[in-house]
Amino acid sequence: MAVLILLPAVITFLLRSNAALAFLAMCGGYAAASLSGSNIQHLVDQTKITSLTSNNVELALLALPLLLTLLFSFRSAGTTAARVIALIPALCAGGLLAAIAAPTFSDIVSTNIIDTAAWKELKNIQSFIIGAGLLSSLLIVWAGGLSHGHTHGKKHK
Repeated sequence: MAVLILLPAVITFLLRSNAALAFLAMCGGYAAASLSGSNIQHLVDQTKITSLTSNNVELALLALPLLLTLLFSFRSAGTTAARVIALIPALCAGGLLAAIAAPTFSDIVSTNIIDTAAWKELKNIQSFIIGAGLLSSLLIVWAGGLSHGHTHGKKHK
C-alpha cells in the first residue's frame, strides 16, 4: 500500500511532472469508472478474454490517466519549489489510488489489504485526501495559468 501512495510522488519528483494535472486526470478516470460500472461489466462480458475482469478495467481507468499525465507532463515543473509543492497533489493522488485500488489488489496478492489498520485509516481520511488534493491541484493550475501573461525575451519596437 505504501508503494501505491508513494509512487506518484516519486514519479512527480524524478520526472518534474505536473502532479496537479495528474490528480485531476485520476479523478476524471475515477468518475468515468464509477459512472460506467454496469457498462464496463457488459463490455467485459462481451469479450472472450478470460483474464480480463471489470476490476481490471476500473483499475486501468483509475491508474492510466494518472500515470500517463505524469509521463506526458515530463519536465513541466521547473523550479525546486514547484517540484516540492507538486508533492502535495502527488501524495494525495497516491493516497486516493491506494484507498480505491486496495480491494482490487487484495484479489491479486495473497495478503488481505482491506483488513489492515492502515487501509481502514486511509478510508477514514479519504475525504480529506480528496479535498486537499483537489484544492492543491486547483491552486497550482490557477497559479500557473495566471503567470502566462509574461513575455520572455526582448521586446521589439
